[in-house]
Amino acid sequence: MDKYQHIRTFISAVLEYTKHPSETTASILQRNLGVISTSLDLSIFDPGTNIAAEFYVSLHELMNSLASRTTLIWSAVDVLQNACRNAAARQALIHTFKFAPILARLLEANLTSEKRIRVLKLLQELTYGIKIYWQEAHLPYLVSVLTQWVTQSREENIIALSLGVLVNLCYKNLPAVYILIRTIDTKAFIRTLLKIQHYSVNTKVQCCKLLIILEHTNTNISEKSIWDFADVTFSSFITAMKQKDVLLLRHIIDFFDYVGQNEYSHAVLLTYPHYGRGVENILATLEDNADPECVALMMEFLSFLVKLKLSALVSLYPLCVKTAMTWVPVEQVCSRALTLIRVTVIDARRTKSSSEVLAELDASVLMLIINSENDEIQGKCELTLETETKLAELMQLFQEMVKTSTLRTKVMQSLNEQMIRKLLSPMLDSETCAADNWPGNFIQNPTTNLCIHALALTADLAADNSQWLTLYSELLRKKQIQMTMANALFTGDTDIKQKVLQLTSTMGFPQECVSAVALCMKQLEPLILVQSTHGMVTNIGSKMSVNASSEMVPLFSFVQEERLDAFLAKLERTYESNQINDITTSAVMELYEYKLAAMRHAERAMQSSLEAANNHGTSLQHRLAQVVAESSRLHQMLFDTQQCLEEVKSTLTVKLAEAEEQNKKVVAIKTQKSYL
Repeated sequence: MDKYQHIRTFISAVLEYTKHPSETTASILQRNLGVISTSLDLSIFDPGTNIAAEFYVSLHELMNSLASRTTLIWSAVDVLQNACRNAAARQALIHTFKFAPILARLLEANLTSEKRIRVLKLLQELTYGIKIYWQEAHLPYLVSVLTQWVTQSREENIIALSLGVLVNLCYKNLPAVYILIRTIDTKAFIRTLLKIQHYSVNTKVQCCKLLIILEHTNTNISEKSIWDFADVTFSSFITAMKQKDVLLLRHIIDFFDYVGQNEYSHAVLLTYPHYGRGVENILATLEDNADPECVALMMEFLSFLVKLKLSALVSLYPLCVKTAMTWVPVEQVCSRALTLIRVTVIDARRTKSSSEVLAELDASVLMLIINSENDEIQGKCELTLETETKLAELMQLFQEMVKTSTLRTKVMQSLNEQMIRKLLSPMLDSETCAADNWPGNFIQNPTTNLCIHALALTADLAADNSQWLTLYSELLRKKQIQMTMANALFTGDTDIKQKVLQLTSTMGFPQECVSAVALCMKQLEPLILVQSTHGMVTNIGSKMSVNASSEMVPLFSFVQEERLDAFLAKLERTYESNQINDITTSAVMELYEYKLAAMRHAERAMQSSLEAANNHGTSLQHRLAQVVAESSRLHQMLFDTQQCLEEVKSTLTVKLAEAEEQNKKVVAIKTQKSYL
């Protein structure tokens, strides 16, 4: 059965429902939303495909047209909650499809506690890492409701979740911070935070983060605040792990990373004295039967600590690798565990402690991953984003392992060229896949990253092995590989770009391939330019709309303007007759009231214009997402067609040569017979 069947049915039903609402269509929507919200196959939410873009746009339109009391909108909330389990989908929901304003409308005063908690949990997911460049129409209302619930609610869950959403909105977003400061009495709000921070671990973490954000608007974070936050971080991890609180863990880790990026606070973090004890406690917790999603986040945190190059952790590197190896076979943890192993191996070489660390590496376990994935890849036209990320991390780890002679031998004994061919087969054999089923993974970064890291590993192994050199040369002649290298130079991060450039200086890299990659870059340029505008239309459109609105909105009504003109004329006559002292206080107050009325009127007009601009911008961004997905699909179809055409041309050339040869033989035979 087509895994997108219920999504396709839902899209058709939404189209029908928006034109002709009926109970029948509503029941179809309800049924399909129920199935999608309980789907265990999270790959159906992968962004970048035509069907996913159309689904999110349809869901947005449906939710935008429903009232908060309808059953359908709460079923849609469940669907969004399930989609958020797919990391790539969550990013698209936050930055491209913008569901936060719709969810903000659901936060009404008469909501039940259960529904408040559902919306706040989803809002935490859909505001995590959000970028706010200026005041958006829904922000004042949302911030006002959240601060009200923080200061007035008596339910600890609602307070903690409201604080979490506030932190998300204000984190690296100055417009949201300014709105918060205008909404609250800062001193009273800080007193409230200090009072409620002892309610629970979650509340304590959020209060600490919000206090640091508010303090950071004025000056650098104090050393004591950073150390207090580090203490809270390590003390909260164990509790969060036991409670399986993924949101809390994500908040702690992300903010710890944020504090570490500031030059001043980074230096203070390095002086924190209790890293060793904290990491030992974390590793001990990970040995128990923990939740995989929580463990994945802990692996991410440990990787960050290793990158800090803390001398207190060097003795714990073998234990870190040993713990990570036990979690490598777990699907949800694998990629993060591999990252931890890789960064630990890299820093162990720096600290001359690599022998103990390498002793904990089990190459056979790593080979089991690639073997199992190769078995699943066989015959497939696509890989899930999670699988591609995991395999890309594995390729990078192998690259670090082959830098050590003993491990290089083990890797070369276990890894063969056929495994790499199978690994890249979904891309190399893309022309065999139906165009409708091909999701455009060729354009997506995880596929690009996997290909480049696999190429870099092959280049390393080809340096002293003729069989790997043959594979390397074969791969570089493939048009798909050349196109992927070109795409990596356009869209890859710094590490990926660097690896592509380094490949050009490796043994066996032909000069013709450089020319081919340059040609591919020229062919890709129009598509990349379309993608680079993705996400910017809303910002530009909103800015233009707001600027135009501010110039066109009248500050006064016609009647108010007449009364103001009359008052100014009276004021001028009084001044000329030197009777200015006779002006009554009431007259001045009347003028002041006019000014306030004008400002309120302008504010309402600007708010309406801002909402209209935001809605129009979001609509344009949705359309752009669909256009980009369709463009990627068509580009992939064009690429596959071109590959097929080249194969047909080469086959035709061979057949023509054979026919010519046969023709020569026939002529020769006829000539011989004529002599006889």
